[in-house]
Amino acid sequence: MRTSRHLLPANNSHSHPTTTPIITKNFLLAFTGHFCIGMAFWPYVLLPLFLGNLGYDSFMIGVLMGTASLSGVLIRPWIGISLDRRGRKPFLIGAAALFVGVNLGYILVDEAGPLIYGIRLMHGLSVGPLFAAIMTFAADIIPEKRRTEGFAYFGIAGHLSGSISVMLGEWMIWFGGFPALFISGAVMSSIAVIFFAMITEPEFKGIEGSSQHLWGIVKDQRFVVLWIVSLAFSLGLSSYFIFLKPFAETVGLTNVSFFFTTYSSVAVLIRIFGARLPQRLGEKIVLSTSFGCLAAGVLMIVHLPTTWGLMLTGMLCGIGHGYGFPILSSIIIEDADAETRGSVVTFYTLLFDVGFLIGAPLWGLLVDIGGYNVMFLAATVVIVGGILLVLQRQ
Repeated sequence: MRTSRHLLPANNSHSHPTTTPIITKNFLLAFTGHFCIGMAFWPYVLLPLFLGNLGYDSFMIGVLMGTASLSGVLIRPWIGISLDRRGRKPFLIGAAALFVGVNLGYILVDEAGPLIYGIRLMHGLSVGPLFAAIMTFAADIIPEKRRTEGFAYFGIAGHLSGSISVMLGEWMIWFGGFPALFISGAVMSSIAVIFFAMITEPEFKGIEGSSQHLWGIVKDQRFVVLWIVSLAFSLGLSSYFIFLKPFAETVGLTNVSFFFTTYSSVAVLIRIFGARLPQRLGEKIVLSTSFGCLAAGVLMIVHLPTTWGLMLTGMLCGIGHGYGFPILSSIIIEDADAETRGSVVTFYTLLFDVGFLIGAPLWGLLVDIGGYNVMFLAATVVIVGGILLVLQRQ
């Protein structure tokens, strides 16, 4: 009979959730590795400029950006089962090492052609399993009763790296071209491999008959609404992650780091000082409000084409991401069974690849047809749809 793995409880004694520490050696090692990966990952919001320089139009830029998501989607079912059976650490190390090679591979691209498609596919094959493993490992080591708070703290690594790396990325492109950006990404990914290698994975054991097919997870009534909300969330994110830089270029704003630095800084502050707010006010209230901020930010991008406008919309979108992702993560993981946690988290992260896979060419097509006003308006409508589902969920 096929077997899968689940975590053994660290202690069978009475639990004390209010005093169980979140910050442990494993947490700090994973946090630092996550930060290093973020330093390599975030600057790829600037890649559409690189693709535009190769001669691709908005639609084809969207297709190429979505290519990475395609490979990430295709590999996810296997990753989810493997995380539950083989553990998280092998995937943390292996996927981060592959991302080193991917960053270096971009240096070889100097013209439009099949090579960039191959590199983008490998990009998805590395970051897809990597973020699934990071999220699952975080769920393993964060105390169950403090999961929303713990995910908020853990997510600081991703947003802190975003507040730094996009600004540094624009500076590196300015002085050393895109090769300098790609080399720095390879260096940071290499450092992440070292930190992931030092983590100690919680003990696992196999249990009979616990594997759950992907389709079973997809149609599980506990998650269906959450899957749709997560997809709407990712579609909204993809609109500005992919097309903010091209839009900014059309209105003479060459430095989009004002948006992403504000965006990430606000998300970091939220997770430091507001991590317990969802527990106090209720996750539903905070989640719907944060999505409202995200919708407002996306809608206002085209109407405030100034540096201050970038900062304001970055703040609003940062509030949406800063609360939205950890709350959704916590709700989904709390509803998941321990032995299928890897599969559930993998499908959750898969939806963000699906959102980018669909959103990248869709938003690019809308830009070509109706301009950035139409595209960002459509993205706002999708986010509002997610808000309505959140409000209706019991």
